[in-house]
Amino acid sequence: MPILYLVLNNKRWTLIIVLLIYSLFQTWQSNSLASDLNNAEIACESKVEKEVAEAVKPYKEADEIAKDKAQKASEDYEQTKETERVKTETITRTVQKIVERPIYINTCLDDDGVRLINEAGNTG
Repeated sequence: MPILYLVLNNKRWTLIIVLLIYSLFQTWQSNSLASDLNNAEIACESKVEKEVAEAVKPYKEADEIAKDKAQKASEDYEQTKETERVKTETITRTVQKIVERPIYINTCLDDDGVRLINEAGNTG
């Protein structure tokens, strides 16, 4: 009975206390719901990431296989290119030596002999 007497005499303070208790309850309830929402969001994100990883796995494997094939083809090409470059250098050096070497000396030969030597040098 004394509580009822206090409530009726102090209506303003009673209302303030009731509103304060109600606001504390609402804060607790909203925090609880926010926590549940965050947990559900985390679970959903992990499930989506798992599904995406499973869906993308064949494509990643195919990409790795393609990269390996490209690497092997590149190595084969570079090896062939190196072989061809060595052959080209050898041929170029040989041709340069032939061009730089004098074919004949213009002494002690008549005109017909010089002509025959020049023709033989140009064709070979």
